Amino acid sequence: LLQTVDICSLPSGPKASLAMVAFAEMFRAASVGMGLRLPWAMRSKGRAKLFVVALPAAAALGQAGSLKAGRCEELKALAPGLPKVVQSMPDEVSLKDSTVRIYQFESCPFCRKVRGCLDYSRIPYEVVEVHPLSKNETKEIAADYKKVPILRVDTASDSFQLRDSKTIVREVLGKRNSGVAPKVPAPSATPSTGKMWPAEEQGKGSIEEQWIHWTDKVLVQCIVLNVYRSMTESAETFDYLLTHPAFPWYLQRSAAWSGTAVMWAVARSRKKKFEVPDERLALYEACTAFADAVKVGGGRFLGGSTPGAVDFNVYGILRSAESTQTERDLMESCPSILAWYADMHASVGHSQAVNIGSIKRGPAAE
Repeated sequence: LLQTVDICSLPSGPKASLAMVAFAEMFRAASVGMGLRLPWAMRSKGRAKLFVVALPAAAALGQAGSLKAGRCEELKALAPGLPKVVQSMPDEVSLKDSTVRIYQFESCPFCRKVRGCLDYSRIPYEVVEVHPLSKNETKEIAADYKKVPILRVDTASDSFQLRDSKTIVREVLGKRNSGVAPKVPAPSATPSTGKMWPAEEQGKGSIEEQWIHWTDKVLVQCIVLNVYRSMTESAETFDYLLTHPAFPWYLQRSAAWSGTAVMWAVARSRKKKFEVPDERLALYEACTAFADAVKVGGGRFLGGSTPGAVDFNVYGILRSAESTQTERDLMESCPSILAWYADMHASVGHSQAVNIGSIKRGPAAE
C-alpha cells in the first residue's frame, strides 16, 4: 500500500498541516516514551495498525519522489502562460546570464545531482526549498506537477523549466559531459543488491546509460534503506525541516515528524522487498562496485579525466546523505570510494547558490 498510493492526490494545506502536527506530536511522544518501540508493537498486532500511522503520515508528507523512484518525475501538460516545459536547453540560452532557480527537497538525491552540476558549471542559482506537505512553492509554476527537482530559467526574453533530474543533468553539462571512459565495464549486481539489479534490468543501452539506470535502481534504493533504516536515523534526515527559515513552525513539524514515520516504514518495506539482510553492507557493496569500475576505467572519474553524467548522479545521491550517520559510516567503512569522492568534492567546488545561508544542511561542497 505504501508503495502504490498516490500521496500527492490526498488533501493538503494549512488545516491538514495543523492536524498532522497534533498527530505527529502524539506519535513522536509515544514513540520516545516507549524507546522508539511503538511501531514494532503495532506491527506485531497486524500490518493494518502500522498503516494507521504510516498512511496519514504519507498524506502529510507528499514526498512521493522518495516513495517510488521509478515514478518520481513523470511529465504532464502545463497550463498556458506559465514557464513552458522543455526537454532540451535552447541553443541561444546561457545559464550564467540567466536567473536560475532549483525547486528542491534538501534530502532528495535527485535534487542533489542537479545542484552538483550547477556548482561544477559555476552557474549562480537560487535554492527554493519546497515544503513536502503544502508544495506552495511550486504551485505558481507547476501546479500540475508534484515532483522535484524543477529547474526554472528566466532569460531577458523567455522563461522555461526543465523537469527530471537526468534531463537537467544532461542539459546543464551539455558538451562538457565526458560520458564514461572506454574501458569502464557495465554495472553488475552484488550479493546484497541482486533483487535491485536483476538480469532483466541489465544490458539496456550504452554503458553510460546502464550506469545511469543503475544509480536509480540500486544506489538510490541503498540510500533510502540506510538514511531511514531506524526511527532515529529517519528523524535525523528530516531534522533540517525543524529549523528551516522558509516555513512556519507548524509546517516544519508536520513534515518532519510525519516524514520520519512514513519513510521509516517505506525503508522497512523495501528492505523486505529487495531481501536485503544488512542495509549498510548493501550500500558499501554498491559503492565499492562503482569505485572498482572507476579504477578499471583508468581515470580519476568514471568519465575519465573529468567527471561525466554518471559521476554527478552518484555524487548527488551520496551527498543527499550529508551530515547523517549513513554518510559518516560510509566514509569510515568504504575506503575504496574516498579518492573518487574527494576528487568529485574538489571538482564540484563551493556552492554557487546565491542564498546559501538559508540551506540548513550545508552547501554542496564546503
